[in-house]
Amino acid sequence: MNTQSLYLIPGFLTDRTIYKDFLSDERFNCKVLEFIEPADKDESIEDYAKRLSEEIDTSEPFSILGTSFGGMLAIEISKFVTPESLIFVSSVKSRKEMNPLMKVKNSTFLLNYIPSKMVKKTIEAGYTIGKKIVPNLKEINNEEINEMIHSIDGTLEKWIIKKINTWRGENTIENYLHLHGDKDNVFPIKNIENYQLIKGGNHNMIIAKSEEVRDGVFSFLSKK
Repeated sequence: MNTQSLYLIPGFLTDRTIYKDFLSDERFNCKVLEFIEPADKDESIEDYAKRLSEEIDTSEPFSILGTSFGGMLAIEISKFVTPESLIFVSSVKSRKEMNPLMKVKNSTFLLNYIPSKMVKKTIEAGYTIGKKIVPNLKEINNEEINEMIHSIDGTLEKWIIKKINTWRGENTIENYLHLHGDKDNVFPIKNIENYQLIKGGNHNMIIAKSEEVRDGVFSFLSKK
């Protein structure tokens, strides 16, 4: 077991469910940083990260692992606390690594006029259809994942979509590990720099390739 604390940050549409294997792995001392509701619809990602950083016990050594959007949050949180290292899984370390479609200026403008309940229903409908025909979703489909998706209320999701679109952060911490799959369609690997390849890994590899991801993280932390 690694004695330093490892704080886990979920990604968009996810919660602690995706870290089930990490939490049961005795090699780690894991704690999940659960999403909190934005203070208001215009709260900056920096202010949000500062509030979330207050959940971290800085009196002992710790590292932060972020999956997808959680990696962006990990970078912002590291501006307020000092982790031993950052770990990115299926994520990005800077705006230039993002999918170009996510960076289109003002592409989220219409969200200002769409009720959160409609966002929730749209996401749920998309997942219901997707889990039947999209291979990436079919492979992780189970009761826990279904419950996770249907637990959203749309408010947080609207905020995250807008923050991803306008995020301009860049990782300044040199001690990091970036695990990325060559089948990731959300953040294509051709845009990613300085990563450790998970062959055949897609954007869901935190679940679908959990053992390989955990082994990579353990190996990295063991060298510290």
